[in-house]
Formats: sequence, C-alpha cells, structure tokens
Amino acid sequence: MNKAFDTYSDELISQLKKLTQLSLTEFEIQISYQKMLSEQDYRELVLKELYELNHPEIIEIIHWINNYSAAKNKPISDEPQVDKKNTNRNLLLPLSLFFVSVIAVMAFLLVSQNSDSDKLLAVPQVKHEAAPTEAKFVQATNKTKLTLPVTEAEVSFKLHGSNTIGEKLAPALLVKYLELQGVNDFLWIQGDSQVERTLQYIKNNKAYAVELHAHGSSTGFKGLKLGSADLGMASRRVKVKEVLALKSQLGNLNKVGNEHIIGLDGLAVIVNQNNPIQHISTEKLSKIFSGEMNNWSQLGGSDLPIKVFSRDAKSGTWDTFKNLVLKKFNRKLASNVVRLESSSKLSTLISQDEASIGFIGLNYVLHNKALAISEGVGTTAIFPTRFTIGTEDYALARRLYFYTPTSASNMVKDFAQFAISQQGQDIVEKTGLISQNIKVENTYPMQDAPNKYNNYVKIAKRLSLNFRFNYGDKELDNKGKRDLQRLISFMEQHEGRRLILMGFSDSIGAKLKNIQLSLTRAKSVERELIARGIPVMAVEGLGEAIPVANNETEAGRERNRRVEVWLL
Repeated sequence: MNKAFDTYSDELISQLKKLTQLSLTEFEIQISYQKMLSEQDYRELVLKELYELNHPEIIEIIHWINNYSAAKNKPISDEPQVDKKNTNRNLLLPLSLFFVSVIAVMAFLLVSQNSDSDKLLAVPQVKHEAAPTEAKFVQATNKTKLTLPVTEAEVSFKLHGSNTIGEKLAPALLVKYLELQGVNDFLWIQGDSQVERTLQYIKNNKAYAVELHAHGSSTGFKGLKLGSADLGMASRRVKVKEVLALKSQLGNLNKVGNEHIIGLDGLAVIVNQNNPIQHISTEKLSKIFSGEMNNWSQLGGSDLPIKVFSRDAKSGTWDTFKNLVLKKFNRKLASNVVRLESSSKLSTLISQDEASIGFIGLNYVLHNKALAISEGVGTTAIFPTRFTIGTEDYALARRLYFYTPTSASNMVKDFAQFAISQQGQDIVEKTGLISQNIKVENTYPMQDAPNKYNNYVKIAKRLSLNFRFNYGDKELDNKGKRDLQRLISFMEQHEGRRLILMGFSDSIGAKLKNIQLSLTRAKSVERELIARGIPVMAVEGLGEAIPVANNETEAGRERNRRVEVWLL
C-alpha cells in the first residue's frame, strides 16, 4: 500500500496532471492532483478505480506513480544494511576458523588414542553435511523477482493496422485477455511514433511483449504480407485484390476462420438543439463539410452561415466520417473547418452556437441534437443509436475487423476468438464502440412499410442483429455465421420465446423474384436455427420493401440484403 508523499518532484506533478487531464477528456471524471499528493486514502482509491477502466495510457501512468512511491518510501539508514552484514561476516569468519581448528586438533588426538571410537568420528561428518544445505539456502534467497520495464522481452505476437481499433479497443482487449491468462504485471511503453506502443508483461517470472502499431488499415495487410505482423487490424473489409495477392501465403483472408468481425463503429452528426433541421442525407453532409453548402437556408433552416467543426486528423472518429461521407462522394474537407482534438470540447462548442454542425461518437452527443441520416432518395432517415448501429441499418455504421493467417499461432487465434466472445464484446462496449451482444428493442409502425410488417410491430420486439448475404447468394456472410451462434446462445437463455424472421432484398431485378429471394434467404436462417433446436414462429419474404441504404451502390445493396430477427 502506497504511503502519502512527503516530498515530490516536478515529474510526479506532471504525471498527476496528465492523469487528471486524461480522466476528464476520456471519461469525464474529475480528480484533484493536489489531493492525490496530500491524501493517501484518496490517492489509492482514485488509482484503483482508474485502473479498472483499462485505458492503456492511464494504466502506464499508474504504474509510474506506484514505482515512484515505492522508491520514495524505501527504508534508508545512515549505514547501509549490506555493510552491517559484511561487518558481522568479517567478525564471524576468524572465530569460525578458530573453533574448527580446535575441534580438528582434538579429534586427531582422540583418534590417535582410540581408532575404534565411532562417536568421535561423527563430528566432522555433521560439519561436512551442513555445507551443501547452507549453500542451497543462499542460492534460493538470491533469486530476485522480475520487474518491468525490461530491456529484452520475448515477443508473443504483433498487431498492426487500424488506428480506430488500435487507439483504445486493442489495448483494452489485450489487457483483459492476458488477465484471464493469470497475468497481473503490465506496462505500456511508448514507441518512436504516437501510434506505436508495446505491452510488456510478466508470466511465470519471464518477460514477454506484444507489439501494437496503429498506422492505418492498409498497414495491417502490408504487415501480414511482409511477416512483420501476426494479426491485422482493419476498419474496412479486406479488398478482393488483397485476398488474391495474399492467398498463397496467408490463406483466404475473407473466410470465416481468418476474418473476425470484432465490433461496429458509428458516429452521430450533431447540431444545436435549437436548430430546426431533423434529418439530412449523406450527400448533403459531404457538401457541407467540403464547403459547397455554407448556409442553413439551403437546407430549409434559418439564414445563418454554417459553422463546421471536425475532429483532428489523428482521430478514429474523423477516419470513419471521411470514409463514409467525404470519400463516398469524392469530396475533401474544407480548409476553413475548425478541427479539435477533444470530443468533449467539440460537443460543448456546438451546444453554444446555433449555427454549428459537427460529428462525434455517440457518447458525446450530450446537450446537442443528433440528426437522422439517410442515404438519398427512397431510403429512410435513421437516427443513430447503439441498436441501429448494431443492426447496421444506420448509414454511418461500419464493421471493425481482425485478420489472422491460417498458419497463425494458437495464441493469436485464441486472442481473436476472445475478441468476438461475449467477454470480448463487453470490452468493445466499454471502449465506446458497438458490441455484437444481442439486445432487444421496441419498434414502431412505419408509414411506407407493408401491412404484414406493421402487424408484427404490434406483437413482437426486434433483436439487434441482421443476417446479411452476398449478391445472389443464400449463404450467410462471415458476421452472419458468428451471429447465428450468438442468437442460439441468446435463445437458450430465453426459453419459451419464439422467433420471427423477415427477409429483404435489394432492388436489382423483378419485384416478384426479389420477394422469392428474400424468402429463400430467411428460410435458410430458419433451417440453421431449427437444426439446433431453436423454434421459429414465422418466416416472411418482403422483397425490396423498407430499404435502409441506397440501392445505387454495391455497399448500399449489400446492407439492404438482410434478414431481420424479431422476438415473440
């Protein structure tokens, strides 16, 4: 247990201030660094609670503070302890030699007088046996416990790729995974770049390390190809050309054994609560953030110039927005956009300015209004919630991936499996991303929906997963295959409940053919569930009704090809 600080350095104050700032910006937790300096109980409580948050930078600072405290409170005397021991040994040595000599002389004289005396011979035998026992004791006490950091550690595996995953999620998953292996000693070490870190840990008094480089999704696939990475992190799916280029070396990366959807990412577009705008399309968003639209009157609002806020270039939130909005329409961010490092500050500034707009993670909407987003004409504008992102109905949602080679080590495969497990998905949720653990949601009738759909709305609740299919295919995609197992586990915990499956298609082809195709896909899910003892109450095919995305793009058509799951 740490003692209160009697004296402290400028470096300690700097670390405590950094901890205070991180707690506020990352978790909106306010702590007092002055109180941590002066009050032992307060400091210990704060460090314990913050450690449970599994934030890598916070954990690194806590380790630094604990090591500083241990060094400061180490007992010190005027005379070093080791010198006292040496002095005692110096006095004992001549005395020991003197008594041994006397005993040896006496033994010699007695033996010469009576060579048959067994008792007298026992004295040197006892002395002879004591020596190795004493040596073993000394050897055992000299064994020291390993502490971090170390200059050399055996590398367990290397993760390269997406900054969206590598910033918070991957570090939190690594720490929890190792804790479940019985590891308690961790230390994050910052590399030469801001997005390069190494997690050192001790197991069985041996030092190991996991390398984490988060330079972007494409670097994950490059690292796998070069052998400099054992696991690739990506905030996009592997491209067909990448699959073909890496297949002979790594196996087929788009197969379920190598592709692991570890979570979902989504963001909210926010405006001031007094702004009358309720919804917007992704195309209009791209025009606002590129500067082509610059007044709210162009959107049916007040005659006010639009003030645009964005996260900084290093942010994973920015990376999501750039890929889902600007790149989609071949536009770039305007040069006059105000860019901020802090999510909390961005949210606060928008709440104080009625002409402003920005994008943010769901946790930071706070005193603002999130807009419903549509993908264009004929698609429904959907509000961002954990549920609509979980079902991938929301336009600004995307999947996050781990990719492992077929020849990956057991530890790499175990870690990827942990990430998609229920425990791993709990970590996904805690880091502010969207987990794949199943949730139940109330729904409401829709004006343009078929009567059959609205009738089920009155008696059933929707589950937070959709099964999706490749074009013209009845086989589930990789997420669907994993979700099937999640649904089975969910139903095992909800005995007596029944499922309704509703299939949908894209708009390519004849309507009747699409209705039949959507029904066929829903029935394929039914067969998988019935084969595992899960009852299905009804199966419906609704064709191209209720599109959630734009059918003019392949990505949009893929999202429309779905089977919704409802619970009775």
